[in-house]
Amino acid sequence: MPGKAFWFLLAALYGASGVLLAAAGRHVFDLQENASMSLFYHAVFFQIMHAILLMGLAHQIDRSFWVRAACMAFSMGVLLFCGGLYILLYWGKTGLSWITPVGGSFLILGWINLVIYGARLLKR
Repeated sequence: MPGKAFWFLLAALYGASGVLLAAAGRHVFDLQENASMSLFYHAVFFQIMHAILLMGLAHQIDRSFWVRAACMAFSMGVLLFCGGLYILLYWGKTGLSWITPVGGSFLILGWINLVIYGARLLKR
């Protein structure tokens, strides 16, 4: 299982690419006020929010299996959920459209892993 440096680097990459995509969405892709822009910024928001979370979790990685499992789930979730939304916006519905709900499920799983970790901390 990757260590702190890996998760920190991945979080930084997700954060940096999220900010770059947000800027590109407004200035390069020239998205207008419509459903596409809303979907785009929804993907960017989820990417940046989970990048910040991963960065914090990187410092907790050695504490528990549940934290490591959460990091793995969040990283897969961001890649598939946000990536799926970006693909949908760029190419429309494709054979890859199934990755978006799978990515959302990974994000939910990551949060459930943290709930389990928190519950176990309360029992100590």
